[in-house]
This record gives sequence, structure tokens and C-alpha cells, in this order.
Amino acid sequence: MTDPRLGRPSASSMWRVANCFGSQTLITSLRQVGKYYELPSREAQSGDRIHNFLAFDALGGTAQAGDFIETMTADERAVAKKAAEIRDQLVNEWLGGKPANGKPIIEKRFYYRQGITARFSGQPDYVLIDGTRALDINYKTGRKEALSAADNLQLRTEIVLLKHNYPELTEISGVIDEPFVTWDPERVIYREADLLKAENQILGFVDRADWEKETRVPGPWCEYCPARAYCREARGYIQTIPNPEVGAIMEQLPRGELGVQLWEKIKVAKKLLATLEETYEKILEDEPDALPGYLLPKEGKARRIVPYPAKLKTALAAYLNDEEIDGCAEYRLGKIEELIGIKHRIDDKTQVSKIVKELTGDAVTIIHDKPFIRPLTKKERQAQLTNGH
Repeated sequence: MTDPRLGRPSASSMWRVANCFGSQTLITSLRQVGKYYELPSREAQSGDRIHNFLAFDALGGTAQAGDFIETMTADERAVAKKAAEIRDQLVNEWLGGKPANGKPIIEKRFYYRQGITARFSGQPDYVLIDGTRALDINYKTGRKEALSAADNLQLRTEIVLLKHNYPELTEISGVIDEPFVTWDPERVIYREADLLKAENQILGFVDRADWEKETRVPGPWCEYCPARAYCREARGYIQTIPNPEVGAIMEQLPRGELGVQLWEKIKVAKKLLATLEETYEKILEDEPDALPGYLLPKEGKARRIVPYPAKLKTALAAYLNDEEIDGCAEYRLGKIEELIGIKHRIDDKTQVSKIVKELTGDAVTIIHDKPFIRPLTKKERQAQLTNGH
């Protein structure tokens, strides 16, 4: 398998490398012996489609061109267009309304080299250079909130790489464009002194990964490590989950900081089990008899979808009227609210929800799914600080 990272740390993995020095060595060794399966998740595949759209759009393409446009869902197109709108607004503000001197650099991999040796690399989504200044925009198209631009190691690594490859730069701005989280992203600015500190920090992480390449430190970052299924330390990490008596489980589970640590282990355990299941699916693709008594069908369970409701209604007109067919459908109002906000440029999500609620009235019945544990959002953390928690 060709690895454009050359077996070295990359910007997207720097947070993991900074905490688990030997993870990169394990990944590289798995590649070398052919045991490294890159298993694309549904979220990753969706993100790839959106990134393809954004790369195409940034270079002046139109939404009608490109085969990949046809494979995108309606909400993926809406998110991509909103991310592009945020990007264009950021670029316009950064340029002060002036035209750009050159074309943006899209999805290009940069290497940090000492002599001819590549130490690490990164592939920024969007870079624009204007004289001695540069703007680096990193797209995050999922629903999970990324670390802020000032603390994000992926963005910081990309900025270090830009300075290394364009030494004339004296100021580099970085922004995380995440339309699902916020439509008003914050920008971080690295000037010459900041750029030097950032370079020293990233090199320190990479040096330690070389010096302690056999040292693996498990933690929450295991959730994002592609080698977690083969990592003894990751398995040991989740095996420290306590096994209290069933009747006393509520009383024995820890609270506070210890509770947070246990909850993070549970998330890693879920991801590890999912990876093992996906890996066995890959094994069965290559070795159908690997698990006696089990098989992997060529196709999964068929799902019937209706991309053109009007055609379906016409076909069934002799048996069901339009309202009866509509009564069988499920509408995802959250998606409808997102599309309304994006199409009509309403940034306040609460306002969009209020508009939809007022318009739909008793046409919508509200039920609640089982709640799930999730991280606090930035607004919720700020509210806790304001309230003195």
C-alpha cells in the first residue's frame, strides 16, 4: 500500500502522536506486513464526498460538474455549500475585500524535511497566500465539535508546514470551518514568534515519537487510532473497566474525574469492538472460510428508498392517494431545519427551530429518543463558567 505520509506522523494524527509516542511505529509496522486495514466508516465516506465538493468548488468548478456530485445526499450538498459560503466569507474578510493575488492551494501534501529526510507531513484543505501572509482553512464536516483553532494540533501542524515550505511568510491565520457546529468560526493568528514556538513544539512531539517509538500510552486518543485492534496497550486500557456486582453497579461506578476517565475508556472500548468487527468483515472478504459456521454475504439487507416521491405517487395512484402515501413517510425535521437555515442564510439555529415550529403547528408530533451522553458544547461550557460551576 502506498503511504503518502511515508510512514511519518501527519497533521491529522499529531494529537494522537503527542500523547502516544509509539502509535506511529505500530501503524507503520502493520502496513509493512500487510495487516493494516484502512476501514472507511460511513462518516468518513460522507466527509470525503463533502471535501471533494469543496475542493472542486474552490477551484471554480460548478455543482453540476463532477461525477461525485451525483453520489452526495441532499444534506451533504447543503453542508458542503454552507462550508463553502463560510470559507468564501473568511477569505473575503482576510483579504479586506481585495482580490486574491493567486489561486488557492487545495489538498496539497506538504512535508517538513531536515536535509532529505521527511520528519512529518500534512495536507491542508484550503490555503491562500497573499504576499507574506497565508490563510489556512480546515474543514470539519461532522457533528462532533473540534478543538478550538488556537488549541488544534492538526491546524497548528499545517501552519508549521506552511512556514517551513514558504519561509517568507511572517503571518499565518488558521480557521476551522465546521458548519454543523458554528457558522461564525474563530480565527487564530500565528506571527513570527508564535511560528517558531509552534515549530519547536511539533518537532518535540515528532522527536519523542522517534526516541520512544516502542512506548505506547493508552488513553482517549485510542478512539481515533487506526491500529487500536492490534495494540496490546489499548486492549489493556479497556480491560481496566471495573466489573462491579450487578446489584451494586450504580453505587460502585465512580463519579467526578474518575468517572470521566472510565467513560472515556468505555468509548474506546466501543470503538475497538467496532473495529474488530469491521476487521473480521475484511478478513472474510479475503478468506471466506476464516470463521467456520459464519459467512459474509455479497450484499447486505436491501433498503428501498424513494428519490422521486412524485413518481412513486403516480405509480400507486390506483391504490393509495397522495396523503395516504405521505402518511407512511418519515420526515427528518432536523435536516429540514438545517436546509432552511443554510438556504435562507439564518445563522441562529434557535431562530430556525422557532420558525419551523410556528409554521408547522399541529402538523408535527414531538416525541423524544433516549438521551445519550455527549461532550458539552462551547456554549454549555461557557454557561457553566458563568454560573460558577
